[in-house]
Amino acid sequence: MPSVRDARIDAIPQKIDARGTLAVAEFSRFVPFKVVRIFYVFGVPPGTTRGRHAHKLCSQYMICQRGRVHMELSDGAETRGFELKAGNGMLIEPGIFASESYLDADTVLLALCDRPYEAEDYIHTMDEFLEYVRAAGGSR
Repeated sequence: MPSVRDARIDAIPQKIDARGTLAVAEFSRFVPFKVVRIFYVFGVPPGTTRGRHAHKLCSQYMICQRGRVHMELSDGAETRGFELKAGNGMLIEPGIFASESYLDADTVLLALCDRPYEAEDYIHTMDEFLEYVRAAGGSR
């Protein structure tokens, strides 16, 4: 089972000049899987939390494109918080329960996924997640 101790924020390289900012995330460097699906979330009122689930199989690479998002990750034994700012990315592996709290009104969060949408892949509550971790043989 993955651990939140392995989670980290990646700084997406940026080139800034008088014309603006160009941010380039090379998949071979940041995204350790073939991207099958993307989605993005925006227009979320500040203070609103989304996500609140884990995946059994799906990996996601989240990139904050604008604003700020507080990411809270749990592996069932430990919980860690991270603040993604515009230009930051983070890998969320299967078996990690994640919640995203939107801090700014203009926040845009892009998600790259290695699987299509599959309703049965979602673990929706922390209680279900802890049971899943126990059943998977985790020592949490």
